[in-house]
Amino acid sequence: MTNNKGITLIALVITIIVLLILAGVSIAMLTGQNGILNQANRAGEATAKAEAEEALKLAVSEILANKYDPTYNPGAGTDESVINQANLKTLTEKNNSNVTATVSAEAGTTVKYFPVKLESNGEEVNLYVTTSTGEITTEAPAQS
Repeated sequence: MTNNKGITLIALVITIIVLLILAGVSIAMLTGQNGILNQANRAGEATAKAEAEEALKLAVSEILANKYDPTYNPGAGTDESVINQANLKTLTEKNNSNVTATVSAEAGTTVKYFPVKLESNGEEVNLYVTTSTGEITTEAPAQS
């Protein structure tokens, strides 16, 4: 009897089939609808939106802290104890340099809330800040 050394054709075919199955599963996990790449993109979008919302919340908290602090003295600068367009924009962008805030309201009118459009890393968030309480909502409060 001769001693055959080497790999058989059947073993080679089985190895190739196993590798193709592993490659197919890996590609599906990477690029599918719930694949790693799509989940990473969705997580990036959610993070950018949360980052923008957090910057606005910090700005409102700072304004309210100044408003209720008996030792707060605005001096000759801007009074940062009032919820207004300038303070919301300035403090939001100061709290996070990645966030751009656009605060709008009709000029010359007394408003009960400010619409605030925030942008962070290409993601937009539209929120509303109530002028009396500083409450932040995703829908415009009722004007009564």
